[in-house]
Amino acid sequence: LQGDVGSGKTVVAGLAMVAAVTAGMQAAMMVPTEILAEQHFESLRQLFPELSIALLTGGMKVAERRAALEAISSGQVDIIVGTHALIQESVTYHKLGLV
Repeated sequence: LQGDVGSGKTVVAGLAMVAAVTAGMQAAMMVPTEILAEQHFESLRQLFPELSIALLTGGMKVAERRAALEAISSGQVDIIVGTHALIQESVTYHKLGLV
């Protein structure tokens, strides 16, 4: 998505991810920086509190990362927000339907 700051890109992406989750899939949002990942993670948690949303970045502590990876692979997480860490070999998705 492309648009000016504050134009609603996160909401539009969030609604697409909700549609994927409603269809029984997981959704992932990949962003270029850890700061932006954290911002989107918090925004999506506020917009969709009923969903399970995880953060996955390269700068996470080992225990946090391990817990996130387990939750993602088991299907406990609906939406994953992260950096390029989302496409590393160690990441196994339960049923990824939208990136």
